[in-house]
Amino acid sequence: MKKIINIIAPIAIAVVFVIVPLHAFAATVYLEASRSTVSVGDTAVVTVKINADGSVLNTVDGEVTLKSSSLNLAVQEFSLANSAFGLWPRTPSLSKDLKTISFVGGVPGGFSIEGATIFKIIVEAKKAGVVTINPQNISVFANDGKGTKLPVQFKNITITVTPKLQGTAIQNDWSGVVTADTVPPEDFVIVLGQEPTLFDGKKFAFFSAIDNQSGIDYYDVSENGGVAVRSGSTYVLKDQSDSVRLQVTAYDKAGNKKIALHQSQSRGVNWLGIIIIVLVVLIVRFMYKKWKKNKLNV
Repeated sequence: MKKIINIIAPIAIAVVFVIVPLHAFAATVYLEASRSTVSVGDTAVVTVKINADGSVLNTVDGEVTLKSSSLNLAVQEFSLANSAFGLWPRTPSLSKDLKTISFVGGVPGGFSIEGATIFKIIVEAKKAGVVTINPQNISVFANDGKGTKLPVQFKNITITVTPKLQGTAIQNDWSGVVTADTVPPEDFVIVLGQEPTLFDGKKFAFFSAIDNQSGIDYYDVSENGGVAVRSGSTYVLKDQSDSVRLQVTAYDKAGNKKIALHQSQSRGVNWLGIIIIVLVVLIVRFMYKKWKKNKLNV
């Protein structure tokens, strides 16, 4: 029962905050690096953070760019470990020119805290030089039921890449985190939903596991005992019947896993499932509309 309450509570709070307006202030998006100076071959972790600065916010949409005269730093991967954002219409992704990271994240219920992690960027030093990593085109939305865009301040960082001295060992700030992670992701649930404005009206499954060590890497989804396929946190069902069986396996960056099962109810009314589905659909629709509106205004 406690797990059920922990699952429903943040979703229910999200709907309340969607309905109840709150006063909006501002926000600050900034970056922190595990080291400001690295040598060629080293790997560092850059954390994208946000200060609510007195506001209550629930969605952030924007970019982070790597500016240098050449490709001194290469993005290796991303991690959502310890992220304050649990819904990701667009997980962090790298542009074709390897210099711009785009993302859209949301948090059910909103928050008003300082130093919240949005996501982490794992970078490898490739060539000596100076790199400026800069958050830009960031839109932060208040949790006021109106999708109010908040004023945003940006703070960049500079990382210096030096030549690797002969006999100096390569330092990897990320591998230690992954190696030390022996804890599987937390328990999670699978929720089925259907909404005419989403996925052409098809039934879909929604799930969002949390891993606070190395972060969730990917999900495997198996329908009715079939071959598992890799998926994000939203999966459109191939079997659109009322008797689908799902097994979702969440893997973290270290390979630890957690399995969740779903068996559609064939008898009676599953009121708990209905409540969760309604709340999730409301949140997904709300975030999708704000994301789409923001893209149209760019």
